[in-house]
Amino acid sequence: QVLPYGFCTRAASERAPGMDPASRRPERPQANAAAQYEEDRARRIRLERELEDLQAESERGKLVLDSLAEKIQTLRAEVERQRRTKPERGCASCHAVTLQVDAAAQSLLGAAGHVARTLLRDMGANRAELLDTVLRYLEPVKHLDPDLDDLYMRASASLAGGPPGRGAAGPSHSIG
Repeated sequence: QVLPYGFCTRAASERAPGMDPASRRPERPQANAAAQYEEDRARRIRLERELEDLQAESERGKLVLDSLAEKIQTLRAEVERQRRTKPERGCASCHAVTLQVDAAAQSLLGAAGHVARTLLRDMGANRAELLDTVLRYLEPVKHLDPDLDDLYMRASASLAGGPPGRGAAGPSHSIG
């Protein structure tokens, strides 16, 4: 019986040389079996080596993780030790910041107090003199905050370039 390319009848496949009639698969000659054995053996050996490499890599990863866990514990212990030995009043830089905040508060309170006293006594007080006084209070602490520094610069510029009678000569203090 003649069929299109690639098709065959059961009878044709059963009669084909080298074909197993029960499974319709090619029969393996002895040489093919030996080659397949060697191929499987080489594959098994390659997979066993790969498994050994993966196990070794896993062991190295565990050692790295253990080392990192130990470092973390050491750092936590150091932080806790520092927390326990922290001075009551803070470190040297904390003390300096506290002094700066105190100085700023005193300067601003002094300036506000002076302005309030002057205006309570005389509502017609010279505003340029008041601003000059506030600037003298503000000058030593202006560097502590960008807003204070900006306020100081704008007020100084206003005082220096103000209209006549407002102290056009500028503030009577040095601008740093």
